[in-house]
Amino acid sequence: MSSLEADLFADLCADPALAALIGTRVYHGPLVQGATLPAVTYQRISTAPDYSHDGGSGLAQVRIQCNCWASTAVGAIALAAALRAVVEGRTLLGVCFVENELDDYEPDTCHWRRIVDLMIWHREEA
Repeated sequence: MSSLEADLFADLCADPALAALIGTRVYHGPLVQGATLPAVTYQRISTAPDYSHDGGSGLAQVRIQCNCWASTAVGAIALAAALRAVVEGRTLLGVCFVENELDDYEPDTCHWRRIVDLMIWHREEA
């Protein structure tokens, strides 16, 4: 796990409002079968380094997909709102913006999910 993902994990776990909803149920990668809900999973989708005529700037734009899992649609929406409050506009990770949100339902597990795509500008790790 890179430091960006580690910092995101720490930020999500440290927020009292989010912790009140999910405790420490924040996972990198897919939701494991039988996981207690509600929970948040996240994964890096892409990294786009920034360049100028002089070469690499040392910055990168990273897309992180966060999945807010709950047993109801209302629960997934509330969890996504709490997650947004933690990350939107923050500078600990870099500059973070919510790029997109969409809803999903997993009929095999009866889990609702709100997907929150984050775009984070940050300094690349050396």
